[in-house]
Amino acid sequence: MTGNLEKLAEMASGMWTEKAVSTDDIGFVLELGDVKMSFFSHDGLPNTAFCRACIASLGETKCPDDFAEAALAGNFFWSGTNGATLSYNEDENAFYLTDRFDDDAFSDDDAFEAYIAGFMRTVMDWRERLAIYLPEPQDKAEEVR
Repeated sequence: MTGNLEKLAEMASGMWTEKAVSTDDIGFVLELGDVKMSFFSHDGLPNTAFCRACIASLGETKCPDDFAEAALAGNFFWSGTNGATLSYNEDENAFYLTDRFDDDAFSDDDAFEAYIAGFMRTVMDWRERLAIYLPEPQDKAEEVR
């Protein structure tokens, strides 16, 4: 993990409980509720860091064409993603939101906390948007019967 990512991990540990933050050689994970934000760097992109969170495991979508259209529209000039990028991981059949930033972008706790709050709002917004395309959980489907 690079020095600046270590600094961000320390900031996160200071703002949230330490058990919410776990580190490894690549970066760190911040867990807030049911959202896991992974912070990591890439050797080919010096001074750059990424934040990624899973929006939803897709299962079988009810309207795959409409779902794809909504995701592409959200990615258009990053208009629906607050500057981040929506992507699909075929191996996991899951939809992700990923943001890229300078690894020294956050000079203090307030700036980092504001970033986390904005990223979380975008994740939650996309979870709400995508809910109409995902199958109903079995227990809820059985309640309706």
